[in-house]
Amino acid sequence: MVIAVFVYTISNKSILAQVKTPILNQEIVNENGQPMLLGHCSISAFQKDNFKDWFNTNFNGFVIDTATVELIKPLLKKKTIAVFLGTWCGDSKLQFPRMIKILLTAGFDTSRLTIITVGNGADMYKKSPQGEEVGLNIQRVPTLIVYHKKKEIGRFIEYPVVSLEKDLLRILLQDGYIPNYSNLKE
Repeated sequence: MVIAVFVYTISNKSILAQVKTPILNQEIVNENGQPMLLGHCSISAFQKDNFKDWFNTNFNGFVIDTATVELIKPLLKKKTIAVFLGTWCGDSKLQFPRMIKILLTAGFDTSRLTIITVGNGADMYKKSPQGEEVGLNIQRVPTLIVYHKKKEIGRFIEYPVVSLEKDLLRILLQDGYIPNYSNLKE
């Protein structure tokens, strides 16, 4: 974690403030020589050479259920979303670009989206360098968690039960959606 120190001047008084800033779009090479992203990422990080082929293929090739996305649109207001994924993981490579396409099509405010990439090494397996997954029971990736007023209202784990759009709609409606692997405990 990077700690930045800022000096603010308010009413002729200087105030020092420490702000914990996540490292963004960190690309590393894992112990198998495979490039991967690790930690906080922006959507644009997936346009780097090592990731854009699988991201763009799965983003562009995904046909959206537009009728369901229209139902999702108003329900996304005031929601925040966190997505945990591994750029080394086949399910993440398939589902994450599709999730992003659905959110963008629904007009979701991406400033309310947190993307965390996790490792696959022995010491970092499904962990991020700054520990964002701690206490969130991230056992499988991708995991998409929807929050309303900082409270989790539901999550999608690894692959859809019905479809990404229909699963997300059920989460947003809070109608008792049960994701895959819901019985896993940390």
